[in-house]
Amino acid sequence: MFELNAVLTVAFAGLLLSASPGPSMAYVLSRSVQYGVSGGMASSLGLAMGGVLHAFFAAMGLSLLAVKFPWLLQLVKYAGAIYLLYLAYDSFMSATKIEEDEIAELNDTSEAEISVIRAKNIQAQQTSIGKNDIVRLFINGIIIELSNPKTIIFFLSFMPQFVENKSTSAVFFLSALIPITAIPADLLAIFAGGMIANRLRQRAWVTRSINFAVALVLLVIALLVLI
Repeated sequence: MFELNAVLTVAFAGLLLSASPGPSMAYVLSRSVQYGVSGGMASSLGLAMGGVLHAFFAAMGLSLLAVKFPWLLQLVKYAGAIYLLYLAYDSFMSATKIEEDEIAELNDTSEAEISVIRAKNIQAQQTSIGKNDIVRLFINGIIIELSNPKTIIFFLSFMPQFVENKSTSAVFFLSALIPITAIPADLLAIFAGGMIANRLRQRAWVTRSINFAVALVLLVIALLVLI
């Protein structure tokens, strides 16, 4: 197994990795604002599963393929960026649809009824997260973490010095510390996003604004992935 110093060093490095701004933290925060704590938790668990898969790949030696075949790393980055762009487009279209539906519903409606309709629409949009949404956010989290260049580079450049000549189980144990150390940063992002959503819940422009903001965040994340 590993010496205590190696375990503590990797754990501390994992904390720094998760606390630094990047695609994963931005994704959890944006989804928490958009869907509340439940959506943030599902997204965070997806990222954690992606981290576990990274650990598995490291234990199996598959991460070294990216060193031998640099084009493979580029392929993963581009695939992840394209997927993020799709998610950004989806959020943008959701915001547009909300606005169109509201306009259609408000036609031939008195001003007093308009306020009631808008309040109901906002509440419905912010509380309508079902099982399918949870699964979708979880899977999105896995894909985003697997294509996160910051995590990939960490496993390729930092981890090898600790896992050389170690057994598969030992390598997996040490690598699995990385997603575990991300828990504090993810929880902070989840509850911060949830608080923002709760504070703004009763304002009529919130749902559209959040969806537009999430689309912008995902677009920025996609660009960061390509850098």
